[in-house]
Amino acid sequence: MADRTNEIKENRPARSDVLLWIPVLAGPIAWALTEQLSYMLTPTACWTRSHWILYLVPLCTLAIVLGCAFLAHGRWKRQPEGSTERGDPRESRARFLALAGFWLCVSFAVVILAEAVPNLVLRVCD
Repeated sequence: MADRTNEIKENRPARSDVLLWIPVLAGPIAWALTEQLSYMLTPTACWTRSHWILYLVPLCTLAIVLGCAFLAHGRWKRQPEGSTERGDPRESRARFLALAGFWLCVSFAVVILAEAVPNLVLRVCD
């Protein structure tokens, strides 16, 4: 029993590794949240004739995604530079996850902005 407990403790991911996954997952989750909330709030915005709700959703999720992009960029800059082929596998993985998280957040920020364009062009009940 004690051996299994020690094995679990040794294989537990470090807090910094968990923080690297947040930017990787934040972009897709924020995009899905934007999509779902926009569809869910459209009838309410049409009924009340207030379209500010539909502007608020992409702005909030965009702020989350850009915050995670800055988090990933900061983590990437803290990683040692150079070739990761001969480097420590843990540092190589951390550098890759930070860079992938940054670009995923930037990409999904563009997608969220593109989805906000119809809210600006069309009227609420169109």
